[in-house]
Amino acid sequence: MGEFSKSITGHERASFEKTLCCMLKDLEGHSTTVELRNEIQITGNVDHVDGHMNISMSNVSYEKPRQDPVQFSYIKIHGKQIRFVHIPDQINMQKAITKQLDQNRHDDRKYGTKKREGYIEKKRVERQN
Repeated sequence: MGEFSKSITGHERASFEKTLCCMLKDLEGHSTTVELRNEIQITGNVDHVDGHMNISMSNVSYEKPRQDPVQFSYIKIHGKQIRFVHIPDQINMQKAITKQLDQNRHDDRKYGTKKREGYIEKKRVERQN
């Protein structure tokens, strides 16, 4: 989570906290199926999930309706194309969400979000004077 937090923007972090994207982050390292808007199913190992729900997967089976599956070693799925993500049974969703949000809040303190908030408040006071 530390590498993730260093590389995301404020907008991405806000999106991460306000959506269930934080739960998908806990899928990293697990095998799952992602259904796309155009009815394609992609099954493979989740390598990375970012704050916009873009998913990188490896050892992928790409399956179009009424066609044989095609194998890929790597694929990146744009978050806006995702309709549904199958959550494996071994993932406790409540614990996953809590863990990711707590980690994100810890990283906020570590990487200076509080300092930025203090800077913004200082600018507000200066404008009022």
